[in-house]
Amino acid sequence: MRNTDLPLPGSLLRGKTPDWHDLELREHEMTTDYNQGSTAEQYKQAKGDPWRSRIEAYSLMNLLGDLNGKRVVDAACGEGHLTRKLRQAGAAEVVGFDISERMIELARAQEAQQNLGIEYFVADAREAVPQQDYDLVASAWLLVYARTRNELEQMCNGISCRLRSGGRFVTFTTNPGLYHFEPPADYRKYGFEIVVENEVRDGAPILWRIPVGDSVLDIENYYLPVSAYEEALCKAGFRDVRIHMPELSPHPEGEDDQEFWSNFLTNPPAILIECVKN
Repeated sequence: MRNTDLPLPGSLLRGKTPDWHDLELREHEMTTDYNQGSTAEQYKQAKGDPWRSRIEAYSLMNLLGDLNGKRVVDAACGEGHLTRKLRQAGAAEVVGFDISERMIELARAQEAQQNLGIEYFVADAREAVPQQDYDLVASAWLLVYARTRNELEQMCNGISCRLRSGGRFVTFTTNPGLYHFEPPADYRKYGFEIVVENEVRDGAPILWRIPVGDSVLDIENYYLPVSAYEEALCKAGFRDVRIHMPELSPHPEGEDDQEFWSNFLTNPPAILIECVKN
């Protein structure tokens, strides 16, 4: 099923930097290095922002469905935020891997404090492994680090070889539509801002700026169109590629706060992609 024509509501900051920070985007800048300084710790702290639980985690877990008895991989697991939720939701086996050694150190430290039976290891999602037979690969923020279509295909192949036939891949990822929407959306009240370049092109930066304490965490993602994701997934042996919009969980105290979140949901900075292994 093709979904590349599905409208992706949203907007962006284009052609200028936000007033609240002085920033230039340069094509040669390196991707975010989570092994450097306190970047991994800052990222872990940023996971405490309300939208992370009420939209990111809620949307992912809803789409994943019943995990009881499932064997699950969390690809690009970071410090294990999603990984732990997968295990707590009833998955029989959960493993998490990430390219960042520091992220895996943080995940293992958390596992030592709260033993859930999760295995964490360092690995590059772009590298294929001997065929495995997991039921599900889940991921938050993996494919956004692909700068080229070739690199995206490598990631999709790396996911495919971990799944059995009929297994699912579900991911929460930056919305490629950010480069096509007008007028600009202001996400600052949700705890972040997004900066993009003047013109869209493969590999164009999408920079998330997240205040953390007295500093700002910059996370650089890269643009590729929805059609590139669909093509790479199909080449890697997936079918039934579908795009989903994020959802908001009910307020924990029953309050009606839809108006507060309306800008996020009308102009979603992220989408979900799901597909099935042939």
